[in-house]
Amino acid sequence: MTYSKLKEMLIVVGEALLIAGITVVAVLPVSCKITEQGIKIVGGDYTPPVLNNFMVADEQTVILDFSEKVQVAGFVVAKVIDDQFDSQEHSSTIDLSPAIERASGVYGAVSAYCSCDEERVIFELEEQMETGCGYELYTQVKDSVGNTLTIVIPFKGFNSHVPEVMITEVQTESVSSQNKAEKEAGTYRNEYVELLILKSGNLSGLELCSGYDGEEKKYVFPAIEVSAGEIIVVHMRNRGNGCISEEGDDLTLATSSYTSPQVRDLWTDIESTTLGNKTDIIIVRNSANRRLLDVVMFRASTIQAWTKTMIDYSQLVDETEIYLSGDIENAFVADSLTQTKTLHRTNAATYRQQILNGLILDYPIPSSPDFWTIADPSPGTL
Repeated sequence: MTYSKLKEMLIVVGEALLIAGITVVAVLPVSCKITEQGIKIVGGDYTPPVLNNFMVADEQTVILDFSEKVQVAGFVVAKVIDDQFDSQEHSSTIDLSPAIERASGVYGAVSAYCSCDEERVIFELEEQMETGCGYELYTQVKDSVGNTLTIVIPFKGFNSHVPEVMITEVQTESVSSQNKAEKEAGTYRNEYVELLILKSGNLSGLELCSGYDGEEKKYVFPAIEVSAGEIIVVHMRNRGNGCISEEGDDLTLATSSYTSPQVRDLWTDIESTTLGNKTDIIIVRNSANRRLLDVVMFRASTIQAWTKTMIDYSQLVDETEIYLSGDIENAFVADSLTQTKTLHRTNAATYRQQILNGLILDYPIPSSPDFWTIADPSPGTL
């Protein structure tokens, strides 16, 4: 084995040991002693701090709230660089791996400083974030007895131009069979959520989430400027041909079923079933401050209580003025929903016409079971 090959192997092994060491220190802050019978815990506080909340507060401020008073042992804020996301990536040369370089601030670092106020840590960037740009915060905090928590948090640059959005239609089931035209084109009719833009803005940082699916299947909107009166259809399953997200000005790119050249079609990367067929809480929220922009709640008549995940979402509804509360009694009874029937907001077309006429609406728009009905699918037509 040549000297250079041996050097390369030692670097790779060293990086692996560094990552492993950080992980072990982060998850095993335990004091112990060796006895004849083995390892024995001798007591003490071995619980690391818990991150309770993360918020991008403005163009230059990121806030972390913890379960107890903490101090920051070190941190780096860095811009996400394309093709350098994999934290497990290692180097086959004498250079550090991209992940370790980014975490150490070798490149992509953004100048910042931090301050601690009891359980809250505030990071102030010395330059304004770019709307829609990806960032990562690497930090380690410790409590009063030295227990540490090491975390990496990805986030988007602050969006100061958040649009007003309303959910107007939901297709909760896909059609497994294809008609003749769909077979020829290789397309399918899949689940979707239709949205109406009530006030112009940028979609960056907005999330579409389903209580049935949980956070794992949430859709994160790209940084797209949208106009009041515009209709957006978010297709919740990526299956078949023509599933092309229209993030630019050309709205003719998508050719799958339930698409239209008059509508902006966007796709998730999910290939499996999504949304609850007859029971769900679907929300649109701003990831920066967790504020709900809109929500629709529906249930089968036989369902008398939300699931655990849906309870979490219903509590978010409690914090808004959209529904009277997130209680299941305020959900639309959706027994007649099928593969060929969708949930429609009955006053959506009226709101759109008001917006196009220049009327500024009070926001958020209130909702109740009285504002919803079930009808044939008609994405993009309200």
